[in-house]
Amino acid sequence: MDTTHALKGALADLYFRESCDQQGIAYVLPAAISSNVISFAKGRHKISVKVHEQVTAEIKEFSRTFDLLACRVGQKGKYDIIVANPLALFWVKTARSFTAEQLDALARVKLQVAVFRIRDVLAAPGKVETKWEVKSGKEWLDEMDEKREEAESDDEYL
Repeated sequence: MDTTHALKGALADLYFRESCDQQGIAYVLPAAISSNVISFAKGRHKISVKVHEQVTAEIKEFSRTFDLLACRVGQKGKYDIIVANPLALFWVKTARSFTAEQLDALARVKLQVAVFRIRDVLAAPGKVETKWEVKSGKEWLDEMDEKREEAESDDEYL
């Protein structure tokens, strides 16, 4: 079998879903959000999560900006409808860098933003490393500013 971009993408999707399931995180594609009761996926479960009105406006505004919306739901054998604590919800970014639209959104979102990374997607499953970085939009912007300032100061020494 050839190692194609499509194969790497399919493996990344599989590792994302399995990582979510093992860590008690449910997720939904933003395009599937149409009300304040959202059907999240976690492993073989479909979980209905009722979102507080204060968060609904943000979800509607940024539903086409980020890759996924996620919710910490824990590990249970069966899930009834859940009323989400706003702190349990977060946006998910899976690509390598933020788009211009996402950078603009980081300054305005109230929900945290997680970046999900996979190291060596082609490694054997036991050797694949996944990493979640969850921060506020402001923290992401501050971190990028610090890196940009470091790079500019390094240029001064050339």
